[in-house]
Amino acid sequence: MIAHIAALRAHGGTPPVGVIVVIEGQEEYGSDFDDYPAAHPELFQADAMLICDAGNLRAGTPTLVTALRGVADVFVEVRTLDAPVHSGQFGGAAPDALLALMAGLATLHDADGNVAVPGLRRDTWTGADYTAAEFAEITGMRPGMPLLGTGPIGERVWYGPAITVIGLDAPAVETAASAVVPYARAYLNVRVHPEQDPAEGQRAVIEHLRRARPFGIPLTVSGGDVGAGFAAGTDGPAYTAMRAAMAKAWGTDAVDSAMGGSIPLTNSMAAAAPHAEVLMLGVEDANCDMHGYNERVLLSELRKVAVAEAEFFQLFARTYAERTGR
Repeated sequence: MIAHIAALRAHGGTPPVGVIVVIEGQEEYGSDFDDYPAAHPELFQADAMLICDAGNLRAGTPTLVTALRGVADVFVEVRTLDAPVHSGQFGGAAPDALLALMAGLATLHDADGNVAVPGLRRDTWTGADYTAAEFAEITGMRPGMPLLGTGPIGERVWYGPAITVIGLDAPAVETAASAVVPYARAYLNVRVHPEQDPAEGQRAVIEHLRRARPFGIPLTVSGGDVGAGFAAGTDGPAYTAMRAAMAKAWGTDAVDSAMGGSIPLTNSMAAAAPHAEVLMLGVEDANCDMHGYNERVLLSELRKVAVAEAEFFQLFARTYAERTGR
């Protein structure tokens, strides 16, 4: 919001382009703006949209985010016994629900940590990327920990799938008894290629787990919420103007990057104005500790985003006038 206000102030409140400001602050727990723009497109018509919930690959590197992965939830459960039975008396033959669940989940990745589910799309990433050391520092990897998967990091986290176990229902270690577990459940967060239908990716994971049948035990698998990814067209006049504006603000050329997360507002706004160019940028950088208790923004990046946006207004107005004669 501050970057937008500063960019408008740079033009004395009267920029050379028409501006609609949309402030959305409820994304993290469900927002009316997930659907409202697409349902009321007459309010959101534009030639270009600046979605400023993204950021820079690293501080000092002006970055345009051109793709967002989609997301889908999957739930896996298994019940093998009516109730727990003594592990000393029956363990070794009695079907262990937790063991079956873990064996099923283990089929989702190969020995290198690559997602091994058929039907999940992965393409080569050609934009800017992290080094292994940089990624390890950003994520706080412990010494000696390997990266999961193979290939360029950008391909793994932006242009390919990821399956993360984000919840597990099983006996807690502190209160565990010597018993064969009769029931266990897992909650999976599935990220899919920006251009893959998340429902398609969700079905691929569900079908894979249903086929797994670890030790001959069926897994009950169901789907939850899905959210579409996004891939921007980057060859229009707004992108040309923004690249020039960012180069002027930072003193170096902008790079293309992507985000592994999703921004629901992006798809809704793009649906409302399908002919608009969508540009994703922002004041964050990879070390900002996004969603952390001590998340921070560098004042230098905030200032440069504001300067770039103000310069963009001027350059895009000029480009539009040359293109349309108005």
